[in-house]
Amino acid sequence: MSEGINAESLIALADRLRAKPAQNHELVTRCEGLPWLAHVPAATESCINILAQTDPKTRSMPCELGISSMEVPSALTTFRRWWPKAVIAMGDPGQPDPRKPLKPGIVQWRFDGVNASPAVDPPSAAGSAAIAAHFAGLPWEPPPMMYDAAAPLGDIEVEDLLASMVHPPQMPTGRWDRLPGSWERYIQAWCCLGLLHHRPEQPWSASTRRQMLIELAYGVEDWITEAALYALITAAWVDPACRSDVAGLVETRYRMMREAAETRPLTIGVSVAQLVYITPGMPSETLHHAVDLTAAFQEWPGDGVALGGSPVPPLRKRSLLDRLRRR
Repeated sequence: MSEGINAESLIALADRLRAKPAQNHELVTRCEGLPWLAHVPAATESCINILAQTDPKTRSMPCELGISSMEVPSALTTFRRWWPKAVIAMGDPGQPDPRKPLKPGIVQWRFDGVNASPAVDPPSAAGSAAIAAHFAGLPWEPPPMMYDAAAPLGDIEVEDLLASMVHPPQMPTGRWDRLPGSWERYIQAWCCLGLLHHRPEQPWSASTRRQMLIELAYGVEDWITEAALYALITAAWVDPACRSDVAGLVETRYRMMREAAETRPLTIGVSVAQLVYITPGMPSETLHHAVDLTAAFQEWPGDGVALGGSPVPPLRKRSLLDRLRRR
């Protein structure tokens, strides 16, 4: 990506192409390689990193894993799905408590101490199969194209979309085997895009789709938080009338995360900062903060956008052996 290309220019290009969808290839090309615009960024939780460093034979054996602080529910349940004989010991979740939703609404996870499990029943077999079949083989593209591609998911029952976020369809063999957590993260994003197509005739401000996505975005801290924010941002890319509303929702959720990060670990912080950066109408001060945060990890946009501050050296990553030793 050229350093001269930033999210504002990409959003402006998408606006110009709204009446010329046949020329969307230009937008796809300019978004190539960018998180959330060309792919869902990989998970960063230590338990997922450990999966990526081990093989199926190792993951078939018993294991005791120590994690200094609680990690998000989707990451932990994914780890247990891949490594069923593992026992995880986690530290205190910290404050503000990531297990507590910031707004009342949809409940996806229940907690027994720091251990999470789905709070809803599995989706119907037909709904789960339809989601997996739709998702398989489709590329991840800029928001306007993703909005259009997700339209068929609007015909799937809302209950199945919600349930599939915590009970993902069976992962197919192939490239997903080499990317622990990615199948689950893509499924969650697709399901939130499906919710964006629920009751499309309702005016945005009073719509069920907006309310559901807000409840998910402001629920317990999780990968689902990211997926719901992405769907809200997608709505803003395709409908300029809702941009001010979405920018406010995303900015407020990001601010809450920034405050939480002052007192406890926050594994989804960089990914949410990247979402902030691609949100139409985001105030410049918040954009500057998002760039500075990602620069600390040498991630886009902090590695290629001159908005504020020089990148600082990335934090030292602990090795697999360190993590297994609980260091």
